[in-house]
Amino acid sequence: MERLTLRQIQEILLEILSDVDACCSAHGIRYSLAFGTLLGAVRHGGFIPWDDDVDIIMPRADFDRFTALYPRSDHRYHLLYNTRTADEFYALGFAKVHDPQTSKFVGERRSLFRYGVSVDIFPLDAVPDDDAECLSYMKELIHLHRRLYFRHKRFPYGSPFTLLESRLRSFDAWWEACDRLARKYDSCACRRVAHILGSNTFESVHDKALFDDLAPVSFEGRSFPAFRDTHAYLSQVFGPDYMTPPPPEQRHGHDCNMYRL
Repeated sequence: MERLTLRQIQEILLEILSDVDACCSAHGIRYSLAFGTLLGAVRHGGFIPWDDDVDIIMPRADFDRFTALYPRSDHRYHLLYNTRTADEFYALGFAKVHDPQTSKFVGERRSLFRYGVSVDIFPLDAVPDDDAECLSYMKELIHLHRRLYFRHKRFPYGSPFTLLESRLRSFDAWWEACDRLARKYDSCACRRVAHILGSNTFESVHDKALFDDLAPVSFEGRSFPAFRDTHAYLSQVFGPDYMTPPPPEQRHGHDCNMYRL
């Protein structure tokens, strides 16, 4: 086994992202670079120098099509979405596409998760137009999703109440409750979407019309789709000073050890 350097991880991520992009282009699936990945594209022309992941977001309908189509296509990488096998385990409300020739938790006993270098793919779900109703809905869904997260039997952290509550339902019951609630609102009847599953904040609410105006953005010398109004998105997610890098002591990734098998 070979422990991967940060740059090697970034190079693998770029190839996974390119493969995901090829699938989306072939099938007319909409997505945008998001979070630190889009920030890196705008501020650095590629990866934030200390970043070790890639994030993209899709409207729920496109997410459902992608998770159905990608496994049936001829790809080098593996989709993980409610995947529970001896070799690969990942079962949260969003998806990953990972390189099965790499591994994240070699020798790690704390988590059931088993996957390698991966691109995160987050669904955007419809939310109510009323702000109070929207906040209540997002709180409920984030609460359910965290119980699903802590239902993994080997997590050693979290409050005793959280860990105990997570045991009150089976893994499948938490999964089904999250998935059912995430699909509660009809996107045709709502003007907004939000990143909820995989989030701990209530601020990532966007006008769904953002996906009506996508434009290519350069990332590591390649072109990928993103919201044309990158300023509106990035200032909402990171604040108005997003073009100013953080101080050196805050420049760190996810501190994950990745290995090539």
